[in-house]
Amino acid sequence: MSIRSSSLTILVALFVGALSTPANAAGPNTVHYTVDAAMISTGVDADAVGRVQALVKQQGRSDRQRLRVTANHLDPRTTYTLLAQVGASPDWVTVTNFTTSSAGRASVIYVQSAAGSASRRALPQLLNSVTDVRAVAIATPDGYIVLSANLHEAETMRFELTSVFDNTGSDPFAVGVVAMACQKGLVQFRLFAAAQSSQLVFCVNDNPVATYAADGAGRFSAGVLPNSAPSPLLFKTMSLRNAGEDVVLQSDVR
Repeated sequence: MSIRSSSLTILVALFVGALSTPANAAGPNTVHYTVDAAMISTGVDADAVGRVQALVKQQGRSDRQRLRVTANHLDPRTTYTLLAQVGASPDWVTVTNFTTSSAGRASVIYVQSAAGSASRRALPQLLNSVTDVRAVAIATPDGYIVLSANLHEAETMRFELTSVFDNTGSDPFAVGVVAMACQKGLVQFRLFAAAQSSQLVFCVNDNPVATYAADGAGRFSAGVLPNSAPSPLLFKTMSLRNAGEDVVLQSDVR
């Protein structure tokens, strides 16, 4: 698996364009994420089956998100709890309670609502962004998990992120772009930057994860995600610091 050639071509074009426009305004971040995973039975209810479908499409101010959980063969007319693991935390948190139909079926759907709108299907703040939701489970009233699915490790998970860094003003000539893709357990990573510094420190969520040395033209590039970096699905902010530890480039991913 590799970053789509079209995405990499666009990334290089953005970098070349940025080099000719010092202190340019950042372009929109682009995030594409999909997963369609069967839920695994724990054996508490051997007949129970379920599915989780997630979608995120973000570009600039456009933000489409959806999370859908369906289940069959649960106990009829019974209340269950929808749980989620969010971010890096291993703890399960309660999302909502729902009641099955007379046939033991249930469906919970959340969608990203327009600003200011109200809907019973509005995506809860707890689940925003959907890419933060690592796993989903359905539990009985007395707390036993019946079904679960790890979304980030699902075979069908697809994730792509492209971002143009904001120039902070510390180095008016600094520019940078980054792209990542995750699929079937593999991660592809591309980072291009240029600055008036002998080195740049790449930070994720305010934590330094790698240091890059400049070439003769003051340019930096990397093709491997740093080992100490979190999963790209958990990126919130990215920044590049110069040798004097000033933040010269930054990006709020989402």
